Amino acid sequence: MVNDFQFYLYSILAVIILSLAVAFFLKKYMIMPILTLIVMGIAAFVLPNFYDNLEWQPLLGYAAFLAVLSFVITMSIWVVNRNRKHSKELRQAEETIEEAERKKEI
Repeated sequence: MVNDFQFYLYSILAVIILSLAVAFFLKKYMIMPILTLIVMGIAAFVLPNFYDNLEWQPLLGYAAFLAVLSFVITMSIWVVNRNRKHSKELRQAEETIEEAERKKEI
């Protein structure tokens, strides 16, 4: 594996930030986990060609870990957005009912 701790720190932070950004702004929840697995999977097979002390198995495992991390983050955001949308619809329905009741009183 890569012996540099910064590689792991930066890759985890990049996956977290990109997962949050893609889920919030694009509303495409499955793009980031799939993209993470593909890009890191390709890197797992390419990097060992240039470094003698690297093997593809640990790097592919790390790619799977990052994909699962991204999946958990995006699904958490999906649940939060769904609950927020549901509560907003309930509030709007209550406001509509209250508005209709006020019009009846007049």
